[in-house]
Parts: sequence; structure tokens; C-alpha cells
Amino acid sequence: MTDLQCPATAILLAAGAEPPSWLGRRRVAARFDLTDPCDVSAVVEETADRFRGETFVAAAPSEAIALALRRWRLPGGAPLLVDVDSDGWRLTP
Repeated sequence: MTDLQCPATAILLAAGAEPPSWLGRRRVAARFDLTDPCDVSAVVEETADRFRGETFVAAAPSEAIALALRRWRLPGGAPLLVDVDSDGWRLTP
């Protein structure tokens, strides 16, 4: 069954990295700085439930982001935009 709610958009950033220039053009509802060790996938899932239809930033160690992306079989690394809903994670065009 398809998710009937708007997805949340997660911007995944590497902790301590310079923010990308395009970040300033996005309206961001919240920012979360995650520490090591952390389960980025679990945090993003939980946060997406609270921020349906909005964009939030999750900054975490690069290795933790890579692990979360592998868990969802997504290519790439931070910085990255991901739509999250009950159907899973999808790269944002």
C-alpha cells in the first residue's frame, strides 16, 4: 500500500564538513547533530515521522551515514537529500 502522507526530506550531512552551498536555499524545519556511535537510519526514520512534508538536517559521522544508506540500498554519500516515508527511503531528485 502506498503511503498517503507527504514524505519528509532528510538532508544528510557529514559531521564537521562544510555545508553545501545549496543548503541555504532550502527551508529547514530542524537540525540534528548526531554523535558517534549512532544509528542514523533509526534517527532519520523517527524524525521523519515527526516532520512529514518538511525538511530536516541530520549531521552525523560519514561512516554512520554510509551504513544507513547501505541499509536502504542507496548509492552515494553525504551531502545527500533523501525522501523518507513508510514505503522507505528514496533519493530526492
